[in-house]
Amino acid sequence: MADTIDIQKKRSEKMAAVAVAMVTAFSLAFIGLIVVLEDAANRSVSGRTYVAEATSAEPFYVLLIGSDSRKETALYTGKKTEHAQVDQHSDVMTLVRVEPETYTITLVSIPRDTVLKGSNTKINDALLNNDPEEVVEAVEFLTGVDIPYYMMATFTSFQVFIDAIGGVTVDVPKDVKVPDPMTAEDVKLNAGKSQHLDGSEALVLARARKEYVVDQDALRQVNVRNLEVAILQKILAMYGEGGGNDLLADLVGNVDTNLSIAEVGYLAADFVTNRDLVTIYSCTGPWRGGENMDGLWVVEEDPETWAELMAVVDAGESPVGIVEEPRHL
Repeated sequence: MADTIDIQKKRSEKMAAVAVAMVTAFSLAFIGLIVVLEDAANRSVSGRTYVAEATSAEPFYVLLIGSDSRKETALYTGKKTEHAQVDQHSDVMTLVRVEPETYTITLVSIPRDTVLKGSNTKINDALLNNDPEEVVEAVEFLTGVDIPYYMMATFTSFQVFIDAIGGVTVDVPKDVKVPDPMTAEDVKLNAGKSQHLDGSEALVLARARKEYVVDQDALRQVNVRNLEVAILQKILAMYGEGGGNDLLADLVGNVDTNLSIAEVGYLAADFVTNRDLVTIYSCTGPWRGGENMDGLWVVEEDPETWAELMAVVDAGESPVGIVEEPRHL
């Protein structure tokens, strides 16, 4: 980053130097708020019971980060000349705003090809040092909001989690065929509405990009957010029926996060109890781009549009339509 983007190098002792999923997806973030924190809601902390008054109900942001690294998967070769074999990039970034008072959740895709003003590299290069804090600070610079929390997970944890909740139902807009990182064997999906996907199939949909003729990455982000919404709805339904407590075992040990359980405590149980009031908004940041002088596809930073979008998001209102969504052809 250039001088105008003073991104501090922060190192986390607990950072896992492993590959993270293309989509760590909303599943892990909200499970962190529902499964782990639901137990904390009624647990005594430092001699007192955790109740609503013990935690601020102010809105907060969580950045979900997904990497293109192949390490610790069947796709890893170690060849420095092959994409994502050595370095990793934050190819999927979803900014999540949670507003406890109104039960509003907003998902905002951060286009990976964005080049910040004053920089000559894409925003997804922020993960090259294996530090999620650097990704957080780059997205803070782009969006103008404070992001106190991040969450990262592996390819494996995403698949295990989706399978643990019994899969998800989502639209598949186009036939896709992508290698499964766990086996290196192709997984095929046929286009169709309301398809039930298992873990490997959900990951394939989240990774599919080259199948699209134009707007490849922007269309992938649409699929990612659709998966995130489907996962959230499945989790709310499962926990509303009193199920899913065993999912905690699938989460622990597979997530790298700075999310503080003590700070959000009762919110998880509150969202589940009031799941009929939950509103989910989904949108993208400016994504239209073109080739630069080096023939690299980039999305130039658009401060005006980002400011307009985030003003609405930060107010907890519907951001739909501020940035036109890409369309499947």
